Order: sequence, then C-alpha cells, then structure tokens
Amino acid sequence: MKKIISCVMLMMMLMCVTEVSAQWSVTPEAGMNVTKYKNSPAAVGFKAGAAVSYTFGSGLFSLQSGLYYVQRGTGKSFFGTAYGKGVDKDGKEQDRYLYFAPEYLGYGGSGDWGSYGGYFGYGTYQNGISGFFPQDMRIEGIRLSESSCRRDYLQLPVLARFNWKIGKDVKLHVAAGPYLAYGISGKKKYTWREISEKGYLSNADSWSPFGKNSSYERFDWGFMLNAGIEVKRFTLNASYDMGLGKEYKYDDMGLKYHTVSFTVGYRF
Repeated sequence: MKKIISCVMLMMMLMCVTEVSAQWSVTPEAGMNVTKYKNSPAAVGFKAGAAVSYTFGSGLFSLQSGLYYVQRGTGKSFFGTAYGKGVDKDGKEQDRYLYFAPEYLGYGGSGDWGSYGGYFGYGTYQNGISGFFPQDMRIEGIRLSESSCRRDYLQLPVLARFNWKIGKDVKLHVAAGPYLAYGISGKKKYTWREISEKGYLSNADSWSPFGKNSSYERFDWGFMLNAGIEVKRFTLNASYDMGLGKEYKYDDMGLKYHTVSFTVGYRF
C-alpha cells in the first residue's frame, strides 16, 4: 500500500515540475454508474467531479487526475426464514429454521443445507427455495427481510492518457491507472416483516455504513480504465473501476466489485 501511495505522490509531483510547454485543462463532469459487488445484486449510483489533465508537447500524451464524488453499493437483497419447533432423533424438542433465497448471503447450495451460524436448515435447495419441509416441524412464524447499502466516496484517480485527433473538432482518448477513494457517507437499510402466532410485526431501520462500530472499510483503491470522445469542448466518457481494496476491516485485499460509469462534461 505504501508503494502505491508513493507512486501516486511521485506522479503528481511530476505534473507540477514538468516544462512550461505543457497545457492544463479542467473538465467538470457528471453522470450515472452501476456497481456489482460479489454475492450481491447490482446497484445504480451517481458520479460527479472534475478531471484535471496536463498535456505534453504535441498533445498525444497527458497525465490526468481529478476529484470525484462516487456512489457505490448493493441493490436490494430479499431473504426469509420460516421458524418453528421439531423433535430430534432422541425425542427432544428443538428450534428449527428454514432459509429462503440464501444465495445473496453467500450460503446454500445443492443438496442438504446443513448448519449456518448456529442455526439449522433442512431439505434441498432449488431455485432459491427449500425443496420440502421436515415432516415433524411445526411452523410458528415466517420472517421476510430486505436489505440494501449505499456508500459514498471521494475518489482520486491518477491516469496515463493518450489522445487522438480524428476530425476538425473531434478527439478520442483512452486512459488507465490506479485510483484511491475514501468513504465519507452513505446509508445501510434493513427492513423486516414477520407473521407468526403472535400476529403481524414489522420494523425498518437505517444507519451509516461508516459509523463508529461499522465493519466497512473507509479506505478503498483499485484500477481504472477510461475512454471518451470530445466534440469541440463537450465530452462523453465511459469508465470501468475494478475495486481491489478491503470491503470490510477484517477482509483480505482482492477483487471486490466492478463499476461502470457514464458521464458528460465540458472542458475548460
């Protein structure tokens, strides 16, 4: 991580000390993105900021940085639990649970469900629902839950960019390089509804994913690819972010998400 930060600092210093013949430009831009985390549904977000480019000599090569506000997160996950009582092989009564649509939580699969987190599931898994209920289980209630998460970041890319003029007022560019990001806000939502022998219950709650006791990691980093077209001074950009940092504080570094974004801007 120290090597990545050192490289970023070195590139920004080079941008400041290069010969005067280079040309600065600033391009405010805004648009939408789609993020897909592993084992979670995709989520639509917002991206806005400004690119700062430093173009050398004939204009073929540039160094590009900037600062962006980027939303990332997970779409709505739905899952449920049927709970009740059953009798084990020794004739003792015990709590029993059946899970529905467990794929979003990262467990479940073909065959017997087995145990998860101290709870037990029974039956076979097929198309997001258990194949049958154990014959000796008495259902006491069903709980349906829904969750989603939005995380807001300030993102700083450092890209090597190549530019081509293909017409009188038309240019193309491609760029690639690392980015750093820091979580500043967001919202985690959790809602559940329960029907049981006691009646109907429901609850909805939300909190910051970067709160004091949160397990989400604020610092993020990854690799970005960018391509765009400029007509006169108007720009249309498409970017791909590959998240490589930790999603959670106890997590390992590795590929965590893919983000595709589309923005429009104007170069000054």
